[in-house]
Amino acid sequence: MNKRPLLSSLALLAMNCLLAAAPAALHAQARYPAGPVTLVVPFPAGGPTDVYARVIGQKLSAKLGQPFIVENRAGATGLIGEVFVQKAKPDGYTLLLASNSSHVLAPLMKTKLPFDPVTDFEPLGMLGSYPLALLVGPKVPANNLAELIDLAKKNPGQVNIGSIGEGSVIHLAGEIFKIKTGTKIQHIPYRGTPPLTTALMAGEIEMEFNSVSSVKTLVDSGRGRALAVTGDKRAALLPDVPSLAELGIAGVDVRVWIGAFAPKGTPKPVLAVLEREIHRLLTEDADVKKAFAESGTDIVASSPAVFAEAMRKERKLWQPLIESLKLAKD
Repeated sequence: MNKRPLLSSLALLAMNCLLAAAPAALHAQARYPAGPVTLVVPFPAGGPTDVYARVIGQKLSAKLGQPFIVENRAGATGLIGEVFVQKAKPDGYTLLLASNSSHVLAPLMKTKLPFDPVTDFEPLGMLGSYPLALLVGPKVPANNLAELIDLAKKNPGQVNIGSIGEGSVIHLAGEIFKIKTGTKIQHIPYRGTPPLTTALMAGEIEMEFNSVSSVKTLVDSGRGRALAVTGDKRAALLPDVPSLAELGIAGVDVRVWIGAFAPKGTPKPVLAVLEREIHRLLTEDADVKKAFAESGTDIVASSPAVFAEAMRKERKLWQPLIESLKLAKD
């Protein structure tokens, strides 16, 4: 019996199945999203990243016709949320909105990680960035930066600076400040902004770096005084507060950025939809622009390639400081 015709028929059948499946797969990608999309925020609800995720999510839902649901997976300076997205199916239905605290600094502080922040994620773009403001409590006897530095130098180790956690951008901004000013200030970490603010009001700490929007609330209510902002220019939300560079302290150009990511291996047509729509929102949508401006955040809207290069440079910049402070742990 000649088996060749039978084999040929089977091969032809297999080929037809493949050809039929290919357009179906392409069609599924072309009409992405076909169901709800989860935006994972690796921080508690109410923080800047969470706020931006909800604004962007609402707009993407309206534009693309499917729910974009924000899910907070906080813990370990953002690593819990990062790992969750890294392990998710790379189909475009689980995305990450992260900051340099979670995506650059936290990985640098771990000698062993279950993921690689460079190779395990597809960067969709940097959404925006904002400077930090230096705030002192209402009872601190310093009305300007010079007086604060003088206070710290006259009382080495007695002035306390708080942060939202060891290894966060806010913590490292304080460490750079100490180096640049030659002061010995004691760092005290807290679990988030609410306990940090409580500590400042109670006098447990004398100073903190925090987002300009958070600091503005305390300044406007008279519960704190902003003495400077990081970088070389003033912040729009605090126009009367000088920059550190303006006050003669250069090299503290520390900013927090918010970026969007997908798991590595997400289909390129899906990535293209997300990149296009996120960029459109940031550059064209009036509500998004207003939300960013009201929170003191500058819209960046960078391409994935530019974003990836910026992160590479930032890792190289922060690593020596993290090593000198011996922050890297298993």
